[in-house]
Amino acid sequence: MRVFRSRILHAAVLGLAVFGLLATVAVASAGVGFTPTTLVTGTMSDSVKANSDRVKLQTKDETDVRVQMIVIAAGGVSGWHHHPGIVIVTVQSGAVTFTNSDCSSTTYGPGLPAGSVFVEGGDDPGQASSVAGATVYATFIAPHAVPSVFRIEDSARSCP
Repeated sequence: MRVFRSRILHAAVLGLAVFGLLATVAVASAGVGFTPTTLVTGTMSDSVKANSDRVKLQTKDETDVRVQMIVIAAGGVSGWHHHPGIVIVTVQSGAVTFTNSDCSSTTYGPGLPAGSVFVEGGDDPGQASSVAGATVYATFIAPHAVPSVFRIEDSARSCP
């Protein structure tokens, strides 16, 4: 009778461990510990051609703009995604590692060699994460849409 109970207990523990692993993979692909707060959203109704002090910004039609504060918890991950248009991300505190679809990655933050600002854009998926937590501010500049589209979710990728 004891051997039978022991086997049931082992099977139950193994089943819970497998379920937990699958649930963790599912949550990680959608993002976890990644909390955006929208500060402002607006639309530039005309095209923009600005060129000043060696900085150039050009849009061809109406453009949606959003600024968010994003708090990434320790161990947090954004999930695989990409953005229409351009996103300029400034790391206020902590460190953020951005991983590209080819599994190359760079870590950004105040005082780090790569600096505290990075740019996202295009159809190539990426994922942001933080080991110890971070706070970032993101400025999204996207083609005008109703409703506005600033982020597109992508399938999870497996990087070593």
